[in-house]
Amino acid sequence: MAVHDSIRRWFRRRRYQVGQTITRFVARDVRREVEILDTSRLDEGFITARIRTGNLLYMSMGIAAPPEFEPPVEIAIVDLWQWTGQAWGGLPDGTSLVGTHQMGDKDEQ
Repeated sequence: MAVHDSIRRWFRRRRYQVGQTITRFVARDVRREVEILDTSRLDEGFITARIRTGNLLYMSMGIAAPPEFEPPVEIAIVDLWQWTGQAWGGLPDGTSLVGTHQMGDKDEQ
């Protein structure tokens, strides 16, 4: 088991370095960016980071503005990429902007 733990620590130290920004898709159209600020508790499975999560489809169509980074928070590495919304994104709370914005009214056509 000690070999497995040392390999995991090596990968974590390599992946999570202070000043680095890691990006990953948490849903098909939702990207999360994690800016790493502190890794002093990395061996325990925690980092201090600023996180921003945005829906790329909404941003590309101008429906939503690109989000700002949240204030720094200490978070478990296993919770970094958890997504509570739908598989096709939407907003982090599970709601969607689809019904509130329309590309054009049918009456105008």
